[in-house]
Amino acid sequence: MNIFTKAKDLLHEIKAYWRSPAKGDYVAYKEILMLSLGWLGMRFATVFGISFGVGNAFTGMTLHMTNRDLLIMGYVCTAIGYMLAPLNAYIIDNLRSRSGKYRVYIKLAVPAGILSMFALFFPYEKLGYIPMVVSLFVIGQIQGYVQNWYSTGVSNLVYVMSPNSKERVRIMMISSLVHNFAPSLTGLFIPVLSDVFADGDLYNINTYRIIYPAFIVVGVAMSLTAYYGVKERIVQPQTRVTGVGLGEALRAVSRNKLFWIKCTDEWNNFLEGAKNCLMEWVFYYGKVGSMTMYGIINTVSYNSSMWAMLVSPYLIDRLGKKNFKVIKNILQVFIILGLAATYRKSVIFIGIFYFLDRFCETTEVIDRAIESDVRDYQQYISGERIDGAFGVIQTYVGGGIGALTNLFIPWVYKRNGFDGTDYSVLEVYDENGVYKPNNVLYPLINILLTVSVVGAAADILPWLFYDLTETKQKSVIRVIRVRSAIEDKAAGLVEDELYCEACEALTEAFEYIEKQPAHVPKAKSKEEKLLRRQLSAENEKIEIAEFVLGEINRYKSDFGKALLQLSEATVAGGLNNYYKNYEEIIALAYTLPRGENKLEKDSRRDAVSNARAIHRSGKLIEKYYPDGLEAYDAAAYEEVFRLPEDTKEQRREKHRTIKLANKARKTYGKAAKPYLTAMRNITLSAGYNNIGQFMSEFGEARTRLDEAHALRKAQSDAQQAERAAEAQRRLEQKKAEKALKGKK
Repeated sequence: MNIFTKAKDLLHEIKAYWRSPAKGDYVAYKEILMLSLGWLGMRFATVFGISFGVGNAFTGMTLHMTNRDLLIMGYVCTAIGYMLAPLNAYIIDNLRSRSGKYRVYIKLAVPAGILSMFALFFPYEKLGYIPMVVSLFVIGQIQGYVQNWYSTGVSNLVYVMSPNSKERVRIMMISSLVHNFAPSLTGLFIPVLSDVFADGDLYNINTYRIIYPAFIVVGVAMSLTAYYGVKERIVQPQTRVTGVGLGEALRAVSRNKLFWIKCTDEWNNFLEGAKNCLMEWVFYYGKVGSMTMYGIINTVSYNSSMWAMLVSPYLIDRLGKKNFKVIKNILQVFIILGLAATYRKSVIFIGIFYFLDRFCETTEVIDRAIESDVRDYQQYISGERIDGAFGVIQTYVGGGIGALTNLFIPWVYKRNGFDGTDYSVLEVYDENGVYKPNNVLYPLINILLTVSVVGAAADILPWLFYDLTETKQKSVIRVIRVRSAIEDKAAGLVEDELYCEACEALTEAFEYIEKQPAHVPKAKSKEEKLLRRQLSAENEKIEIAEFVLGEINRYKSDFGKALLQLSEATVAGGLNNYYKNYEEIIALAYTLPRGENKLEKDSRRDAVSNARAIHRSGKLIEKYYPDGLEAYDAAAYEEVFRLPEDTKEQRREKHRTIKLANKARKTYGKAAKPYLTAMRNITLSAGYNNIGQFMSEFGEARTRLDEAHALRKAQSDAQQAERAAEAQRRLEQKKAEKALKGKK
């Protein structure tokens, strides 16, 4: 099959699944496009921001803040980030909005854009040094906080669009291809336009004020497509009313080995990134070419990531995410060595090795795919969907590490002749084009390249311990679906789509649990390779079946029986009296077995923590529910979001009602959480023991779901045909009008 045939097949697939997804998928191509355009717009809208770091283009190079002051202000910003991190995490994990978990923040696009324009045109250059720094700090903090929520809303949508890891990789690949045009375009136009408007002075404040506003305005408008065109699909029970306390979430995430592996890789970037200034410095200070040439080479090399993103899904599918990361990091060691050996010989070599380096840097696809998998695994282990706590730990621990590592590169600069204040020492030629023998540009770059090689080599090590395989991730998602469906069905709120997915996972598990894994031979011929893929697929289904059936038998192990006994003791007193048996329950919790696997060990910690929380919950019940605590009506809560909003009064009333419902839900969740957590174990155990009864309505639900899908497809096709007919009618009308004018 040649490339043209593949392209034709792809076009047919996009057309077929433009408005409705293929079977087994969740997201149609139109929705992927809406995310991609919104993300591209967000990258344009946030192209300008005020930050404090050594070598920062705006605060350092343009407004000439010293390295010392940049470091000090950076530490102050880190401290503020520490204070805001818990609040941010709480908002992410507990905010319930009709606009969704992340879509709600995209509405900040307009205020973020206004703040960016204000930050651009504030007259810093007319102020004294201290007032300028203070202004940069205050404006930057306000702009940055709003801009951060806005960008979080757009970029994190990809985590919740689909529970299917393979589909998420495809969405990330497509969206990354689109939104990564932003740095390509800004990387090209900003240097080129600086030649036109500022005599090649890239670090001139007028360069910012002339060029950046257009990107911001267009970007804000584009980013709203992600708000209006994308749907969130988080797999969790509708009946879940308990919130996630910050302390609880932090404890859960801190035990996630996979999360620490990913963090270690990110926190080491200060070493590998030491080389990133090379191209800009040799053009700007070394005068090896014009800024237009710099813009072209920079753009071409940035676009290399587009080709890497195209092949990322294929490589991830063939290699797995772990091997992908290991091989990528090994290649980058040799790329940096090649750059070090050739960069002074020709700018062509600089372009080639930056092209290769950025080709390997497929962070937008592979790292986000891993991040999604890590969060899914966390939900499987802890039983709750946790997102915000990841950011808190990254802020506190990563910020602390960053506070130390941020000193390293300035130390390297100063040790090699550049103190961060006198940039003239980097200039290779004076204003007359005469070589300056005392410049430190190239010796400093050589040291930075050595640091980068060490960093790239160190990046390999953490991934050797990553053990979440693609098969295990699929197993985790199926277990989450089964748990959610059983909880919702017990409450009478299960939706056909989730229920059918759970039943299909169970059906396949029962089918393959008795089979034995086959030996997968090496393959040479086309037929042998096909057989190898088939056997690998069968073995994967057997492994998933064992994982799913392990969950079904979860409460039959010694630990599971003890956990169920604890849960039954917790709810024995009823919703209004369970907290009165606090001492008995906490003593029973400490007798739980230690557990034989990761799930059981974490479940034991959570059970003890849950027992400890009973005393606090009792105080909340006595305070907020003096007449008794009634069972929460999850169905009534969902109905609140379906209230009409046709008029201004209806919208105001709906907003007020949602606010009150969220407050009541939050209070109830805190007061009843130990009881509800125990009931969840009892519900799951009962569902697993009566799995046949749970699956008894599968056929009817499957029929209803297929009919609903067929109806939506028919409606979509009819609308498309109607639009095509209308377009044809208008075309014929224009032809007729043109013919009539010709006769006259």
